[in-house]
Amino acid sequence: MVRYQTVRRGAVLVVCGLAAAPACGEEDAGQGTLAVEIWGEDFIEHGIPATEFADGWSVVFDKFLVAVDGLSVARGSGAPDIEDGTQRVFDLTRPGPFPFLTRQVPAGRYDRTSYRVGPAVAGAVAGNATTDDVALMVGGGYAVYLAGTATDGTVTKTFRWGFDSDTRYTGCQSQANLASGGAGTVQITIHADHLFYDDLFSETPDVRFAEIARADADGDGEVTAVELAAHDITGLADYGTGSLAIDNLWDFIEHLTGTLGHIDGEGHCHTEASGH
Repeated sequence: MVRYQTVRRGAVLVVCGLAAAPACGEEDAGQGTLAVEIWGEDFIEHGIPATEFADGWSVVFDKFLVAVDGLSVARGSGAPDIEDGTQRVFDLTRPGPFPFLTRQVPAGRYDRTSYRVGPAVAGAVAGNATTDDVALMVGGGYAVYLAGTATDGTVTKTFRWGFDSDTRYTGCQSQANLASGGAGTVQITIHADHLFYDDLFSETPDVRFAEIARADADGDGEVTAVELAAHDITGLADYGTGSLAIDNLWDFIEHLTGTLGHIDGEGHCHTEASGH
């Protein structure tokens, strides 16, 4: 049975069905099209130039793969209007931004977004990545995989690193303001330069590669995960770790993988991390 209540407004008697939406006294705001996309910006597509490094190095990426799932997008403190658990793998070295998904949703300000960058598992699908890329991520259980080349103009080093860190980005301050019949965009933005920060807690860390290059113990030109794990940072003036029990470059960089995610360019998120 549908129950009714009466609301008296001046001389007009309004009858509202409590089981119907929108609620009595509210107006339907209409619908719009909300797109979610992901981008690694120029630093991943074209590389991080020497002007960004405190020690004169530069980096170019051949691969920069991320596995993203657990997407939710909401208006204010309300329940999410978009929830999607599909895990997608993207190669951010390709020209972007790249579409994640598009939905018809109620008009309003979409200012609360969450997502996860976590280890790829069976069932992950290609966002823009190749089938081989997805297989690489799933086979290694990687959340982030990067390969590339760094140089100071004289010395050149290559790297291929896969990380299984697990980071949930919550309360991201997205900025999409969707009008009825209109369109808006929320962008997951990945900041690659964070991987080369020289401090885990400073608000103004420098970007460096020289110490990473020195970790190439066998001098073969490739800096491996094993070499980074063997490279002691406890006596260095840079590479601050606060109270964390991190004493080597591999654990240091892996911890930084939990800082890659932002929203709409420079927008901030809270992080809930495990595995680093």
